Amino acid sequence: MIDSITGLPVLSDWTILLRLTCSIAAAAVIGLERSRHNRPAGLRTHMALALGSCGIMIMSIFLPIQFAHIAPNGDPGRMAAQVISGIGFLGAGAIFKYGYDVRGLTTAASVWTMSGIGLVFGCGYYFLGATMTAMLFFILKIMDGIEDWLLDKQNVRIITVHFSTKHMDVRNITTAIKKHVLVEKFNFTENVDKNEIELTAECRMNPNKSKCLMK
Repeated sequence: MIDSITGLPVLSDWTILLRLTCSIAAAAVIGLERSRHNRPAGLRTHMALALGSCGIMIMSIFLPIQFAHIAPNGDPGRMAAQVISGIGFLGAGAIFKYGYDVRGLTTAASVWTMSGIGLVFGCGYYFLGATMTAMLFFILKIMDGIEDWLLDKQNVRIITVHFSTKHMDVRNITTAIKKHVLVEKFNFTENVDKNEIELTAECRMNPNKSKCLMK
């Protein structure tokens, strides 16, 4: 079998490298777009998932060829499929909700990808396994700094303000908050007897930046 782009056999190292590179490049485009919208599954998560799934797909193609003389009616890829679906439960354990933020998605993706890398090495595809390992390390280590450089990460924060309606107007409070942070939603709770309002603002801000909204 010959690859349509490289013109080389599908078992060649250059063909494998090209397919892995194309998968993470496509994932980078989607992941960056998701990250710009402050989605929890962002750049590195998408890239790690694409790398793992591409590697498993390559392995699934090669397995029947490798073991055809031993088990002509067998399907070795079925075992790989079961491992990949089962490892999802382990990866889910790394995901947790911290307040309004979701943490651990990249870790779960890397766990899932590493299960694929183990299967690849187990089949004897040393170049594929080594390449996936190097690329996953690049995604987790180098892309972390690049992602911080490209994107202004913003986490969900809740701002609560108590004030008297006799002395302050709701519009003044909301306007002051909007000047400093990106507000997604306002909630109001009014105490008529005490002429007080509790205003809650669900907003996004840089976790390392603390601003004084009002004095």
